[in-house]
Amino acid sequence: MLQFLVEQLNEHLASHGTIVDVLLRSDQSLMEEQEIREVILTFAEEEQSEEQSGKPLATIHLFELEEAESCEVEVEVEFTGERTAEGTCVMWEQARALIPKISLTEKKRYLEPGQSVQTAYILDYHFILDSPKTEAEASQFARVLKQFSSDLGKLVRLS
Repeated sequence: MLQFLVEQLNEHLASHGTIVDVLLRSDQSLMEEQEIREVILTFAEEEQSEEQSGKPLATIHLFELEEAESCEVEVEVEFTGERTAEGTCVMWEQARALIPKISLTEKKRYLEPGQSVQTAYILDYHFILDSPKTEAEASQFARVLKQFSSDLGKLVRLS
């Protein structure tokens, strides 16, 4: 399921931006006989150079579930740089218009008390995709991926 989903996402996301990195992780539990497989895709509006480093980046985590019959998709879109409270609220409202259950997290990094050196805003959401078994399910699967790709392309373009 992971390989199929990565291939499908690569196809659908291509018209909305660029996948800049793909990472496969496999973790074996020492306590249980369980292996966790994850694919991490990094997606941007376009390939970024040093001077564009402030542009939003999306990280897409794909986790196999239920003996590879379904996948959990977790998405985080990170915006760096300081924003006003009003600007943050506007960005979140724009994101919520696309994905109603999206959440916003603000992270600040301090090296000294009262002196913020880095601020990041992270929009995140998740959903589960089942492996299509019938033609109707395959059609629905393709519609979900098309909508997801379109929404993600819009999210990485928010200002």
